[in-house]
Amino acid sequence: MSSRVMAPQVDIDSVVTCFKNSVRRARTEEDVRVWVSRCIEEGILKLLGIKDVGKYEYTLVSGARVDALYGHIIIEYKAPGEPWQ
Repeated sequence: MSSRVMAPQVDIDSVVTCFKNSVRRARTEEDVRVWVSRCIEEGILKLLGIKDVGKYEYTLVSGARVDALYGHIIIEYKAPGEPWQ
């Protein structure tokens, strides 16, 4: 008898749609951060049973500041229409 553990399935299409909708309605970088973070937390982390949410405006050991840190994943948000550097 096999004892397989079924992991929850993340609906990536829904998460991407959430990202797109968040960016469309955002006016500032803070709007993007708040709404996209909610997509990540509700659409991915909560589903997987991860209770430790991201760290925001986090300073790395190098001294660099990042907008969000989820484990080893760094996210830098930009205001809508702001060019990437």
